[in-house]
Amino acid sequence: MFANLRLAAGRVGKQVDRPTFIVGMGRSGTTLLGRILAAHPSVGFLNEPKAMWHVVRDDEDIIGSYAPPHTGRLYLGAEDADDEAARRAHALFAWYLRASHSKRIVDKYPELIFRHAFVRSIFPDARFLIAVRSPWSTLKSVAWWSDSHATNGADWWGVRDQKWNILWTQGVIQRSSNSDLVTLDLADETNNHVRAAIEWIVTMREAISLAAVDPLAQVIRYEELVRHPQETVREMLSFCELPASSRTEAYADSIVTAPEGNGDKHASSAHLPEALVSAIEETWVRLNAIDLTP
Repeated sequence: MFANLRLAAGRVGKQVDRPTFIVGMGRSGTTLLGRILAAHPSVGFLNEPKAMWHVVRDDEDIIGSYAPPHTGRLYLGAEDADDEAARRAHALFAWYLRASHSKRIVDKYPELIFRHAFVRSIFPDARFLIAVRSPWSTLKSVAWWSDSHATNGADWWGVRDQKWNILWTQGVIQRSSNSDLVTLDLADETNNHVRAAIEWIVTMREAISLAAVDPLAQVIRYEELVRHPQETVREMLSFCELPASSRTEAYADSIVTAPEGNGDKHASSAHLPEALVSAIEETWVRLNAIDLTP
């Protein structure tokens, strides 16, 4: 696989036009958004192409699947988008467009929310769709995923907890905007609800910052998508400058199920320190204050 990707990255490809990146936190509707946009006739869809991004930069692997232990980076900035990384990214995405007979790339990779400036430097005309979901529903879903996949060797928190260690070290301890979480001293935490709460806060604070500074980033609320799929998809396609598609709208309508409420706050918060519940609620208020008027 890597031999083929490196071969593709070495080719001269045309500049990729207006790729769309689905970012946010896993279990917040990123996969649902990806499935819907994959039904668009112009789209070539990539579902968390971590191997491709690892070829672009060899320190781009927080899960620990490819890079040596403890070398993955949560954040990548504009300064990391050197000419060679940009060339490889365009070559890989152009290769995929040719292989999939598509015109536009949609890349669902939630953690790219932490590399927004890096991606924007490579693709100046990129669109970002930021998936946002109720914290209590998200925490419950992450905990369920972690528990249900434990028997097959999959781990939400990376190989030997690498993702969790990087998230806590780089996303909390080394990030001034999350300094309020440091005093909780959760580096050795193993409870999936608590870990998921930290990930949700760190990720959604990044979402707030991204939405505030980038006019080509749009928040997509999971609850709104599943209640009004066709209207939401119609607006989303317009934002991404993808042609209107009744087929895509109809497909969205056929695969979504409206949620029952926004998750059980009591059940999820029962696992959490009081200070963490307060941080979640403060972040949720700020997220809900984001103006979604086109």
